[in-house]
Amino acid sequence: MPKTSNQPENSQSDKPLFFYMPDAEWGEFCQWYKSDFTVSKAEISALVGHIVDEADPDGTVIFNCAEQFIMYCKAARFHDASTQAGVLATSSPKEQKTLGRNVTGFTNESWDQIKSPVAETGNKAKLGQNTRLGRKLISTGDRLLCEAASKDRVWGIGYTAKHALSHRQHWGENRLGKALMATREHLRSEEARNKKPWEHYE
Repeated sequence: MPKTSNQPENSQSDKPLFFYMPDAEWGEFCQWYKSDFTVSKAEISALVGHIVDEADPDGTVIFNCAEQFIMYCKAARFHDASTQAGVLATSSPKEQKTLGRNVTGFTNESWDQIKSPVAETGNKAKLGQNTRLGRKLISTGDRLLCEAASKDRVWGIGYTAKHALSHRQHWGENRLGKALMATREHLRSEEARNKKPWEHYE
């Protein structure tokens, strides 16, 4: 069978693709993988439901990884300006995550309403603003993307890559994987829209 444009250049096209840490295979999809990107404060404000910076509402924010973006938005959702500043002040994804776990006024109900759109927005910016990373994501074809985090059943599947397939019926929500697949579809659409008419026939 000839390959379609959405099939990756390998024999694993029908198998789930597992990722976890930034220095491992497919680590570019990890939220701790460092790659600077910019998001407008207006877009962040729309996500969290209020203006995140009254002094400069039309400015932009540079993030060093998707983890920093997600934790910044998490703090902003609950009007925790101190944690917002702390998240931006550290380049360590681990420290960013720790700060995000201690947001003042946090409630699961409120965060649940926006956390998936936040993850999608961050990954669209990260992967859309870095050509190499964007191409790597598109190269995964239509494979199911899964964060193989054994202790995370919300963002990940709740299993390591080694044990995932034998426990597939018990996987967690895999919200990060879903955000990445939505990003992949977005990048494909952008790529198709930006092609010159004659390029469709090459």
